[in-house]
Amino acid sequence: MIGKITLFLLFLLLIWGNLVSGVGAGLGCPDWPLCHGSVVPPYRWDIYMEFTHRIIGGVTSIFLVYLSYRRFRSYKGWTKLIPVLIVFLLAFQIVLGGIVVLLEIPVDITTFHFANAIIIFSLTLYIVFFDGVSVKPIFNLGGYNGVFFFLAILIFFQAVLGAYVRHSDSGLACPDFPKCLGYWIPPALSGMVFNHYVHRLAAYAITLIVLGFFISSWLVEGFRRYRAAFGITLGLIIIQIILGVGIVYTKLHFSMAALHLSVALLILSLLLYTWFLGMKRIQSGSAGG
Repeated sequence: MIGKITLFLLFLLLIWGNLVSGVGAGLGCPDWPLCHGSVVPPYRWDIYMEFTHRIIGGVTSIFLVYLSYRRFRSYKGWTKLIPVLIVFLLAFQIVLGGIVVLLEIPVDITTFHFANAIIIFSLTLYIVFFDGVSVKPIFNLGGYNGVFFFLAILIFFQAVLGAYVRHSDSGLACPDFPKCLGYWIPPALSGMVFNHYVHRLAAYAITLIVLGFFISSWLVEGFRRYRAAFGITLGLIIIQIILGVGIVYTKLHFSMAALHLSVALLILSLLLYTWFLGMKRIQSGSAGG
């Protein structure tokens, strides 16, 4: 139960952070670790959007440290490094959060802050699945299930690229769809246009890759058991593209952006969970991955 609560809090924290950015409240608390020089800041909606984000972050940190401590005790050997790494990345994330505020949200650091949060989320999903008691931790890229790890890596980089597009104000660099500035390949392919266009191309490439694996599940025996996972992933990616188009046509509306991130996290979680299940099967020796 503690693991599921921690995962939910991490999910909520990521989405709330997205909303804070979407409504322009990222500097609602312009100082750190206090907010307007106070533990309890004066009331204003943008201040409390950011302040609530900090509160959620604090509660999440407590749960995450406790969960990591429990896994440190139940894990053996080198796997003890996983919960230690999570706590280290959490401490780093907190410091990064302060730097983002004090330096007034620089693009590169803000993107790195998001990337680190996704890594923490992924590692937390791992230690929730592998509790060290009923399911021993394992890392195995062998077998057909290993493909889900690599797909998860693709989704991770696409999500980070999306964050960079957003924080670099490139979200509306291509204000039309499916073309960009009226072209399939815009002539002025640099700066913000380049950022946005590459993000779109990456989305198309990932869609084709997952579609290829879905088709292969009808042709390759080893992929057959993963047909549903490929199909659901493909469906979520199509929804994600539709939401991306919605972000453009609603002029970066914060609700569309939050939904976009939510689906990205669902896709990442599904891919990682499927990979974990495959490793568990290999571990139990029931059948090859």
